[in-house]
Amino acid sequence: MTLCFGNCLVFECLAILLCLCSIVPTVENYDYVSDKLAPIILVNGVSDSQIEGKWDTRGHPKLCKRRETEWESLWLNPDIAIKGPIHQRCWAFRFQLLYDRSTRKCMNRVGVETRVKGRLGSLSSSEFLTADPITQQLPMSQYFHKMVKALENSGYSSDSSLKAHSYDWRYAPPRQDDFNYYKGFTELVEIVADQTKRKVLLVAHSMGGLVTAHFLMNKPQEWKDKYIHAFLTVGTPWLGSPKAISNYIVGNTYGIPTMDKKIMLGMVRTFQSIAFLLPEEKEFEDATLVEWVPQNKKYTTKDYQQFFKDVLFEDGYLMREDVRPFFPVALDKLGVKFYCVWTNLTELQTPGTYRVTAPKISDTEEVEIVNIVGDGTVPLNSLRYCEKFQSANVVIQNFQGYEHTGVLYETVFHDYVMSVAKGAQSFP
Repeated sequence: MTLCFGNCLVFECLAILLCLCSIVPTVENYDYVSDKLAPIILVNGVSDSQIEGKWDTRGHPKLCKRRETEWESLWLNPDIAIKGPIHQRCWAFRFQLLYDRSTRKCMNRVGVETRVKGRLGSLSSSEFLTADPITQQLPMSQYFHKMVKALENSGYSSDSSLKAHSYDWRYAPPRQDDFNYYKGFTELVEIVADQTKRKVLLVAHSMGGLVTAHFLMNKPQEWKDKYIHAFLTVGTPWLGSPKAISNYIVGNTYGIPTMDKKIMLGMVRTFQSIAFLLPEEKEFEDATLVEWVPQNKKYTTKDYQQFFKDVLFEDGYLMREDVRPFFPVALDKLGVKFYCVWTNLTELQTPGTYRVTAPKISDTEEVEIVNIVGDGTVPLNSLRYCEKFQSANVVIQNFQGYEHTGVLYETVFHDYVMSVAKGAQSFP
């Protein structure tokens, strides 16, 4: 968050690509067979799964291709970084969401069809952020890649014991049900348990933790007792994050220097997931999230409606109201063994307040950031919300000095995941 609840610097690494080699961390202390490790299903965060699309549109910007009958990469496609603003406008036109006030739902533009890349359980959508083999070599493109390799080195196999259940991260968790995501989740868990004859460990990063929590809280206890070994989250913004609000002020170029900021501002603010990840109303009610200096205005969570009026995007307030009942998350209702992992940086590098010094509050670069304690993306109070539910079924683990997404690349985290997976019960 620019918003990046995931990776933002993919293309910034391109200039030094030839100087880098990919070092895959290994975990030698665990073995899938002898340690009876639980099979794992990985769940990604925001911006961290590949999305494909095809379209037949009307009213598109000039020079845009009207029709594409084959599935084409929409996210993350390197073309958006190198083909200029005309291509970017066409891409944003297809990738943005529209909000229907009558149904209170977000959806694709008429004529645009999207899907998450890969078949059910495939790692292809979230192991890397791009399908392009060249940009896959960039360290910041390798989202789950290092973890996947570490797990495979310990005996896991993508054929049966290591899967991913990726989702269209533009939408909030409750909306995923409309795309049969949770139905597919149930099916995948049952397939993996049946194939491996072991209960399944669910490992979720960032918003993936909220997605998976929503899934578990809506499953019968009998089913969870039968199929789930444990649930592990890392870097989950249980109470949202101030960084999300920047998407309505400056947008998000995801670390791509050639992206047109105005185009990205108009597109990213349409994503329901961004409204979903705004700071939770009660927890942040006394925190100044935005200060508009020329107008002498300060905005807390109590001022969301006025904020969205001022940034000229009132649909954003309606979208927030739609997802507000999801919070606060009742983590004592998960019904499974729960491991909550959080990290924090040693320096203040997590946005807490945005001070706008420009005459207009949105579409500006005149913004100062006041940082607070956190993992660079999520503040500490949101990360540590799970500590309110400590019990025999809730385990808290902190790793000092690691960044929100960077922890996924670390051997110490891979090792911890293995320790949680160890000693899985047989299935059935």
